[in-house]
Amino acid sequence: MSREERALLEAFVVENEDLERLEMLLSEFNIFEALGAVRQELRHSDFLAFLLDPSQNHGLGDDFLKRFLKRVLIRATAPPLSAVAVDVADMREALIQREWRNIDILIHDPNNRLVCAIENKLRAGKHSDQLRRYRELVTREFPDHCALFLYLTPEGNQPSDEDYIPLSYAEIAQLVDVVRQAHESTLGADVRTLMSHYTAMLRRYIVSESEIAELCRRIYRRHKQALDLIFEHRPDLQWDLAEWLKKLIQEADKSLGFVLDHCTKTYIRFGIADWDSFPALRSGYGWTPSGRILLFEFQNYGDQLSLKLIIGPGPDALRKTIYQTASEYPRIFRGRSKRLSPKWTTIYNRRFLARRDYEDPDFEALTNKIKDEWEKFISQELPALREVVENMEWPEFPESTGMENSR
Repeated sequence: MSREERALLEAFVVENEDLERLEMLLSEFNIFEALGAVRQELRHSDFLAFLLDPSQNHGLGDDFLKRFLKRVLIRATAPPLSAVAVDVADMREALIQREWRNIDILIHDPNNRLVCAIENKLRAGKHSDQLRRYRELVTREFPDHCALFLYLTPEGNQPSDEDYIPLSYAEIAQLVDVVRQAHESTLGADVRTLMSHYTAMLRRYIVSESEIAELCRRIYRRHKQALDLIFEHRPDLQWDLAEWLKKLIQEADKSLGFVLDHCTKTYIRFGIADWDSFPALRSGYGWTPSGRILLFEFQNYGDQLSLKLIIGPGPDALRKTIYQTASEYPRIFRGRSKRLSPKWTTIYNRRFLARRDYEDPDFEALTNKIKDEWEKFISQELPALREVVENMEWPEFPESTGMENSR
């Protein structure tokens, strides 16, 4: 680190009142943060649906639901019904459904012939076609109902479908506070705390005009170079998963004989110690320094994770032997490449994480899923893979000197 870079970092951390205030705000316990729900869109929808549902045990009855609808209707250009009608209505029989036909939240009050679809987007917006499809679905399924369509985003972004009413998380935070204060004397302490924690979390992380957001902007303006330097060297999800995967391999049962090989944050490779006793399997070149021609490889691309068994560069006759043998056992060597390529050929492929798993990435949830897939791999598939490989008829090859060119 250069002297200039050190000075930038020291100025950032020493006597930085804004940073101290930010750390104090972030250190306050919040149950939603503890549960990792801050950026999880599904959890926000779950909690909002809980408050809207008159049948839930929060003690609010239909008050939150009615206040919510009245606020929306007052802002609508051409409301299908009046806020006054909602105010005098009995909505205690309203049904609140999550993920009805993929709609985030559906409010259906058959007694008052009202239906309301809420599309919740904590990050990127929905495509216009999707919003249109949801609207057409609701109007088709509830033809004799007054229908409302709401588009909830952190900033109250304008929806691509003009029939949707924009709604911001700032408005949600304000409404939750108003309802909590109105029911202060009758609410249970646990529900009161939960509502208070939710609005605090929204104002910390989601709502742009929060004190935390302003502190962050002010700190960045004053310490841009230091923060850019920190950001340049920050860990990321892909790196964190790579480090976690290496520990997973190293901490596996010793009887499995896993040996960590050359790794990057994208490729986490390991071999099997017993396979090193076959000179042919150490005759590889142009891949990793170990000279192993057959390696398991986690391919960690940041939006998907797969475990593959790969034939690396090496003697052609040996590579053909391995590939041909694998081809004879399609149920064991699943996901095998259709042909033998000149350098790297996959003969086994198991998907651990798909793109949808990264939509609301929670590290603990991702690693728990990886653990489940890992256990299935070890117990159900690895024994058969090993048996085939370890019973192959190997041609004689001298051990590789381990050429340094690696992928």
